[in-house]
Amino acid sequence: MNLYRVLWEAARNNPHVTAITTQDESYTYAELITWAEQLASGFWRLGVRPGNRVVLLLRNRPTTFAVFWAVIALGAVAVPINADQSRETLRRTLQDVEPQAIIYEALEGRGIAGLTGSERPLLIGVGADDADIEIGELPHLAKVQPEFRFHEREADDVALILYTTGTTGQPKGVPRTHLNTLSAAQAHVMQNCYELRERILGVMPLSHTMGLHLYIAATLLSATYVVVRDLDPDQAAELIDRQRVSALYQTPFWYYILLHSQQAEKYEMRAVRKIGYAGQVMHESLIEACIDRFHPQVFKNHYGSTEVYTHTISNVLARIPGSVGQAGNHSLVTIDGSRVAGTVGEVLVSLSSPEAFRGYWNRPDLTRRQLDDGWYRTRDLGYQDTEGNFYVVGRIDDMIISGGEHILPQIVESVLANHPKVLEVAVTGEPDNRWGQIVVAYVVPRTVGLRVFELDAYCKQQSGLSLWARPRKYVFVRQIPKSATGKIIRRELTNLEGSL
Repeated sequence: MNLYRVLWEAARNNPHVTAITTQDESYTYAELITWAEQLASGFWRLGVRPGNRVVLLLRNRPTTFAVFWAVIALGAVAVPINADQSRETLRRTLQDVEPQAIIYEALEGRGIAGLTGSERPLLIGVGADDADIEIGELPHLAKVQPEFRFHEREADDVALILYTTGTTGQPKGVPRTHLNTLSAAQAHVMQNCYELRERILGVMPLSHTMGLHLYIAATLLSATYVVVRDLDPDQAAELIDRQRVSALYQTPFWYYILLHSQQAEKYEMRAVRKIGYAGQVMHESLIEACIDRFHPQVFKNHYGSTEVYTHTISNVLARIPGSVGQAGNHSLVTIDGSRVAGTVGEVLVSLSSPEAFRGYWNRPDLTRRQLDDGWYRTRDLGYQDTEGNFYVVGRIDDMIISGGEHILPQIVESVLANHPKVLEVAVTGEPDNRWGQIVVAYVVPRTVGLRVFELDAYCKQQSGLSLWARPRKYVFVRQIPKSATGKIIRRELTNLEGSL
């Protein structure tokens, strides 16, 4: 088995269909597979062998997808890494994975050779002037190779490693086998009701589980993948409209910036029929805005992780507020320690799913903590109702304990977010000698002149907030620190300085 067969089948059955298109480049499936096999032959000549790790430090561009398939075709292990992470995180990631080769573009003046540890890998540049060889030279190496044949692998062999830091900042490698990746992509197709030759927008990079599995799903369908290189809502809106994109899959944060882009108002984007999101909660006001703008036939919420791609899937149009739905096609989900509907506990996902990983790269300690007797511990807190729908209410690690009471930041945030003068809010705990912790709210005001007493009075009126859950301190800030997917980075909140 080799995941590369997905591209091979698409190229055999639909060679003239556009596989990848950007604002100014397009490649058919026949052109993409030819390019990938030339690169694979070049990599082989440079010593890349089955099982070797190859880092892809590349942003979204056609080259990235050709390189990805070339590495997979060789039976090597693709390691796509976020090109925008900090230098220190990049150093720790590279030294952890110990790659045979790194394929990278110019790092804005940051040399990469000093980040790789004692065993220096082969450096292959994409417009980088400090590399051992430029990517454009590889097809010339391929000319002296016999006809290319891809390397078969076992279903449980590792195809790729995705590094995730979540909101902790500590990189951890998640190996994904050929079976894991294919199964997750197939589930994505079914769960989001995709069809052959769909036209799908690609914004998330291959280094993120959403971007990686969305792209494999697109290739399974011989779809056209419309690539946006940067998180640019104006460029995305123009491409959605001009390329007649039919399916969107992104984070709520991305939909928010798209719908609030003034340039996006110029485009009708009428071809969009299917939208989906993952990564965080989408508030009701944004759900309504998406429905009003796109009038989708399909609107799905995908709850999952890098470790087990699908936990649950929900039909947003069914209007079950707050629910992340029911277990996905391959999934078995439960709430730890509770058989009573409505009782909050940790969300557990069965490792029997073909989408589930088997343990972290070089982290037996973390593997033992997160994998428990056949279950993956998500560290999410949630509950299940009597109809089998799941709800996620927060993270175990985010819990605030004040005066012995357990408080979920997300509950406080959901209350304050409804105040008409609040644009954004993030809540965390601050050490306190008397209570252990107090609740602190970091608020981005929607209007000038918002005052603390208004927010405090508002919270006192909310029956859903206990006395302990009311913020004891408010900090007005210009923005909330977020990850690339729009998740609040709580560890950075205490470093913010008030703007008012």
